[in-house]
Amino acid sequence: MVYDRIKQQMMDTLPLVRTLGIRIDEIGNGTAQVSMPDDQKLHNHLGTPHAGALFTLAETASGAAMAGGFAELIPTLRPVAKESRIQYQKVAKGATRAVGRVPGDLAALKAELKAQGKVAFPVEVDIFDAAGTLAAQVQVEWYLSEKRS
Repeated sequence: MVYDRIKQQMMDTLPLVRTLGIRIDEIGNGTAQVSMPDDQKLHNHLGTPHAGALFTLAETASGAAMAGGFAELIPTLRPVAKESRIQYQKVAKGATRAVGRVPGDLAALKAELKAQGKVAFPVEVDIFDAAGTLAAQVQVEWYLSEKRS
């Protein structure tokens, strides 16, 4: 139930995600799967998904995985994507999906957040195309702190 609320909140507050047709398919405890349709409006000069659209897909998956990992705390937190890196592996063809995961120990990250009032950590994302080919790997560094008044 809490994951459904996170999905809805993300879709309500991220207009670019909606514009690109990105759908948050699943959120779990530090994991997420999102997908993007094959749409000519999102293509580059090669007729394949544009790098910017792929990056937004991955960043959305990373944010959903991060929020899922901190689901019980996320309403009180201020999440900020601090740094990102994308490595393209193969040209993506057709619809795409991204799988995000918070590596490591979520309990330790939550303990650091509680002790320090902030925490930074990476979220890893793999992007696959319609054939299941690994198209890109992305790492997004997230910074969480308590909401400011």
